[in-house]
Formats: sequence, C-alpha cells, structure tokens
Amino acid sequence: MTDLAIFTTDDAPLASAKILAALKAGLGFVPNIHGVFAASPTALKALTGLNEAFDQSSFSAAEREVISLTTSVFNECGYCVAGHSTFARMAGVSPATIGALRANETSEDQRLNALSRFTRALLRKRGAIDETEMQEFMVAGFRREQMLDLLVGIAAKTMTNFASKATNTPLDMAFVDDAWAPSNTPESSV
Repeated sequence: MTDLAIFTTDDAPLASAKILAALKAGLGFVPNIHGVFAASPTALKALTGLNEAFDQSSFSAAEREVISLTTSVFNECGYCVAGHSTFARMAGVSPATIGALRANETSEDQRLNALSRFTRALLRKRGAIDETEMQEFMVAGFRREQMLDLLVGIAAKTMTNFASKATNTPLDMAFVDDAWAPSNTPESSV
C-alpha cells in the first residue's frame, strides 16, 4: 500500500485544484479518490476526461452505475463499490438490484442483469468475448457498438479501483452507509 495525500481544493496543485473545484460544484463534495488523483494533475485530467466521456455515452445514468458497480465488484474495490452503490441509488437503481450487484447475483431487472453479465464477461475474458455473449447483450436491447462505450466506463472504474486499493483510500462520509468488503467466494456465473 502506498501512502498518498488526499488533496483538497485548498492544497492541491493548481491544475488539480481547478478540477477538484468543478467536482465539488457538481457533487457538493470532492470524493477522496479524486483527492488522491489530484497528486498528479495528468492522472486527474485523464480520469476526469474518461468520466466525462462516459457520462456522455449511450448509457443512461442507471446503466452507467451498473457498469461501474459491476466493475468495482469484479475488481474487489470496497471504496468504489460503496460509492457506486450510493450513486446507483441516486440514479434510480432499485435497492434490490444494487444488493444483487454487490453480491454478484441476479436481480429482477433482466436488462440490467444482461448489462452486468456482459460487463463481467468483458472483464473476465479481458475483452475476448464470443458472439454468443454479444448476442445476449443485443437481445437485452443494447447495440453492438455500445460495447465501446462500456469499455470507457470499465477503463475509468479500473483506474479508480486500482488507485483506491493501492492507496487504501478511506470512505467518504457520503458512502459510509454503503460500506462493502469482498467475500471470499469465487465469482458467480450470473
């Protein structure tokens, strides 16, 4: 584990402080993981750029949170699972679906299940999905080209998942109610 400071708008490098100020204006606070990334203006700009691109993707806010939550569970990142559980609820994802995603199980929402299953397939197979997996994704109502938008979300979440775990980033107060730790059970096949 690497100890890195968690910067704020007051003490971050100037280029990072501007980005943190914009995050604070949008969310009402600066998530600790962004404060960690602020140590490197280059890394923070890259992360922010990926997040902004993903926000403008073809996926709804709820679908983006399913992708983020699925990736974070797959990568066993407690910080990001907690954060995206909170954000998923704000995006209208049902508590039952959030609970299922956190437990790597299926929920009552078949479209979101298909999205989560396809995200896990991309992660588990490192992109080497087969046509059957693509067809299942498309049968759920997604388009083939949306896989590319999905990869933007995976890239952004993988950055924060790895950084959070490498730095043992503490949970923000906004995420404490959604604290999560990975189980010792192998990934399910849902």
